[in-house]
Amino acid sequence: MSMLDQAGKARPLSRALAAPATLLFTVILMAVQPAQAIINGRPVTDGDAYAHSVVGVVPLDKYGHPGACTGILLSPRAVLTAAHCVAGDVKGVSVVFDLTIGEVRKVAVTRTVIHPDFVNEEDHFNPGDIAIVFLAAHDNPTAIMPLDRDLTFTEGQQFVFVGYGRSITNRSKSTGTLRKAGIAATGYETPREVELRPLSDAWPCDGDSGGPIFRKDMSGHYAVSGVMSAVYSGPVGECLFTAAFMTPIHTYADWIAATLKSGE
Repeated sequence: MSMLDQAGKARPLSRALAAPATLLFTVILMAVQPAQAIINGRPVTDGDAYAHSVVGVVPLDKYGHPGACTGILLSPRAVLTAAHCVAGDVKGVSVVFDLTIGEVRKVAVTRTVIHPDFVNEEDHFNPGDIAIVFLAAHDNPTAIMPLDRDLTFTEGQQFVFVGYGRSITNRSKSTGTLRKAGIAATGYETPREVELRPLSDAWPCDGDSGGPIFRKDMSGHYAVSGVMSAVYSGPVGECLFTAAFMTPIHTYADWIAATLKSGE
């Protein structure tokens, strides 16, 4: 996820771990230690309707160090995520079909398509921060959530966001477990970004990039309204409980449909 600092600058949060931390990251995840996601978020369980629709996205930087992002299935073999997670000096990408990012249920990415409007500038909010990655064949359980047809994001409207991101604001290693939290629209929106605010003390952070924002209708059904893109950060990189931004799905619906048609 990109983080906007107090001066309004943005920088990517799909963090590639330094070499000494890489082993620790792997050991923690494989041992299923409390490497959690979303600051103060609640764990997603198999009983949640979207549990098998959200996946971990693991980019490797040019040195082979893993990062962490989140994605939402568009089909059993196509994942929507944030473009900044898979752009730039990325050596490879894999996707994990589990509630905890580790080595099990990991599937290789065979093709990556980044939206043509996206420009990977670290210190700016980047329009078109959306990408689709296509997967090798697999037999993991999947659930496909519909795309949201409601185009309204009025002030106070509530949503659910889901991600594998950091659970402790100043601990970059506390990523890797899928969590959920409520979030609300502020009333500020453009065709390329929608501003969100916290509903409680739960908030997105590193690793939540590309995570879905769900709208829940009166009948209890979920639809994907957008994917997480950016959050405000403090002077030492901590995630601030002020505002976050998502990339709305409806603006890119035609591109998503065309890319899926050409890629599968």
